Amino acid sequence: MFLELSYLFGMDEPKWPTNPNDYFVFDSSMSRGDNCNASTIHHHMHNGTHVDSPRHFTRKGLTIDQLPIDQFCFDKPLALKIPKGKGERLVPEDFSPYGEQIADCDILLIYTGYADLRASDPKAFIDDFPCFSAGGAAYLRKNFPKLKAIALDVLSVDSAVTGVSDGFAAHHALLDRDETHLERTLLIFEDVNTKLLFESKTPAKRIYAFPVRFKGLEAAPISMVAEL
Repeated sequence: MFLELSYLFGMDEPKWPTNPNDYFVFDSSMSRGDNCNASTIHHHMHNGTHVDSPRHFTRKGLTIDQLPIDQFCFDKPLALKIPKGKGERLVPEDFSPYGEQIADCDILLIYTGYADLRASDPKAFIDDFPCFSAGGAAYLRKNFPKLKAIALDVLSVDSAVTGVSDGFAAHHALLDRDETHLERTLLIFEDVNTKLLFESKTPAKRIYAFPVRFKGLEAAPISMVAEL
């Protein structure tokens, strides 16, 4: 049995406030008398459920096509419910009680509960959503060498309100490779429907999160599925 954890893509989905809108062009349509239906999508790579590669915030980081494809398959998922409200941050103290469990997982899927607003109140969902502190991101990267990725139920690991002024510190803490960030980078999956993992009566035994990979780009839309 499988659970689809990625959201369907559409033209009116909630997104980071300054991202361009997605839209579709119906190049040919049988309803207009054409002999087939064919369409073009205009999609921003950070709209909807997607993955950030290291190139997103580092000039020399790996692009999405340079990452080995097995980086997107996870055999030891761990889902944590860590309730957070508007403007709150995920900090090291949120994770330390689960240290033994996190140490054995390869992807950490976090449900803050804020994504409950995604369908019912999209404006509230994109407004000062909870996210990572730089310290919370660094804590996961430095202390859990088996961890390959994190997945979050909100739009970004950084705040839409303070992300720019903070220098997108959480992204850098997870993606940078330099003299101060020596550990392997962690993939970042954003806008993931992690709530489904807690509604299921059967735990997930594996997560597949395969991207649509464009050459040279820093991110990709994904289809994330949990195998129960």
